[in-house]
Amino acid sequence: MAKEQAVRDGSVSVFQGRVIVTDPSGSGRTAILEPGPGLKLYVNGVRVTEPREVTSKDELEVRLLTEPGQATVKVEVSPDGLEAKATLDWVPEKHFRLLDSGPRQHLVLATKAESKPPKIEPELIEQALQEHGVFVGIDKKAIASMAAAGISEPKVVAKGRPATPGQDARIELKFEKQPNKNLPDSESRVDWREIRSIPSVESGDELAIKHPPVLGKPGLSVTGEPLAPTVPVDIELVAGEGVEIVNRGLSAIATRSGRPVFARGKLEVFPLLVAERGVNLASGNIKFNGDVLVKGNVDETMSVCAGGNIDVAGSSTHAGITAGGQVTIRKNVIGGVVRAGGIGVVHLRCQEWWEELAQGLEDCAAALTQIDKHPDLGPAATRQGWGRILSRLLDTKFSHLPARLYDLTAAYREVSGIVTSEVDDVLSVLRETLSRRGVLQIDNIGHMWNLTKQVKKISDNLKDLSEAGLSFSADYVQGARVEASGDIIVRGKGCYQAFLYAGYCVRVDGQPGIVRGGVVQAHERIVVNEAGSSGGSPTLLKVNSGGTIVAGKVHPNVTVQVGKAQHKFQELDQGIVARMDQDGVLVLH
Repeated sequence: MAKEQAVRDGSVSVFQGRVIVTDPSGSGRTAILEPGPGLKLYVNGVRVTEPREVTSKDELEVRLLTEPGQATVKVEVSPDGLEAKATLDWVPEKHFRLLDSGPRQHLVLATKAESKPPKIEPELIEQALQEHGVFVGIDKKAIASMAAAGISEPKVVAKGRPATPGQDARIELKFEKQPNKNLPDSESRVDWREIRSIPSVESGDELAIKHPPVLGKPGLSVTGEPLAPTVPVDIELVAGEGVEIVNRGLSAIATRSGRPVFARGKLEVFPLLVAERGVNLASGNIKFNGDVLVKGNVDETMSVCAGGNIDVAGSSTHAGITAGGQVTIRKNVIGGVVRAGGIGVVHLRCQEWWEELAQGLEDCAAALTQIDKHPDLGPAATRQGWGRILSRLLDTKFSHLPARLYDLTAAYREVSGIVTSEVDDVLSVLRETLSRRGVLQIDNIGHMWNLTKQVKKISDNLKDLSEAGLSFSADYVQGARVEASGDIIVRGKGCYQAFLYAGYCVRVDGQPGIVRGGVVQAHERIVVNEAGSSGGSPTLLKVNSGGTIVAGKVHPNVTVQVGKAQHKFQELDQGIVARMDQDGVLVLH
């Protein structure tokens, strides 16, 4: 009797990319092979798409598939036409690899896809540029690099030629290059003939030359469109008093001796007045539209008012000094009032008043308009007269307007010699209109709206009307009121029982640099070496809410104020920095 054969199913395996079939033994099942994705299976030359029994005698062929990649090019031209960027969008090539598998009776052939960027030819990018009309400034190297690397981020592949900008006309000031000799601070012998404390010119001197505008050159976009250059700005030399424009508008010369000034686009020469022996009863008061140089002192009860700068070689004692420009006192200021940037200081002090007056007039005009539109009150007011209606409003709801006008008038009267015509005219019209007699002459609401417009214009332009950087400096200040639209600088001992007001900064940091008593106020910053005294002199240091106070030493009874927040020192302290934090809390360091 023959020995019975063992039962074993047939199997299929894959090793190193080769399909191996093992036949069954005994009554075992025949191996089954099934094609998976990414390949084609052939058995004995016939393609098989379904599971199929196979034996070792069958001829098996596996053909691995390849999915070709695809690339497209997006071209974007910049709004100014000077750049073209290309962006590659591609589907990768896929190559399938047959995976090894252990013996199985039913095997599904498995593959793994391996991807790589498709081969991109530079010509593909160049063709896309041509289709978008880009033919200027094509960067062949950038295109080749982009194609080779298959970069998908936008890349600049073409650059146009930008227009060459023209040059604006400019004015070259000649007098700025002249050296200036300042008055000495010491008491050594001075040769006054050599003093030139401010820039000065003689009649016939060239003040400025104009460099005409230069036209630019057109450019070319990447699509071949011409790019026009910007038109250069032309400016003109404008002559004020003491200046003449010559050489077909290309040069400005002085027609008198004095101090040259270039402000708000206009050249002027301010005359220079020299008080050889100081200002006293013998010389009389000085009121001059230009600059004033005082070779000596300004005595008690005397006044100096100048539209330009004031330079005093000595001291000022209980005198009044007002300059439209800056004030320099070489020695001391004892009593009196000194203003630098005269009208600018008043503008700064009166800014809130102007805003309050403008808002009040607008509200008053709005109230009159509301009455006019009322079906009953409007006709009645017209019959009675709008002047009478306005008079009642000014006596009741808007009684603060005449009071504020009085405050403004008093403030500007202090600098009556240098008030700008615009401010003077508006104040004059306000006084005439809001007076008892004037208000009754108003016969229409439009007059009030026009008045409101004029005041709002002043209020809105107040910073432009103020002269920034017009400063005051002295060696020592005692019992005086000093105001400056820019900085106040006390170079020596300091100040005693004085009132200092600066549009920007107050510095009392000389030797020893002490503020003893009085009030020091600045919009932005106060710097002092020492404030107060061991005897407890009441002293106030005050800045606006965004300002900073720096003090080396602070005695008891000294108050620092930032905005509306205050702190009064009860004991000696040093190294103080006071400012307001983001929450509006006063912080002392």
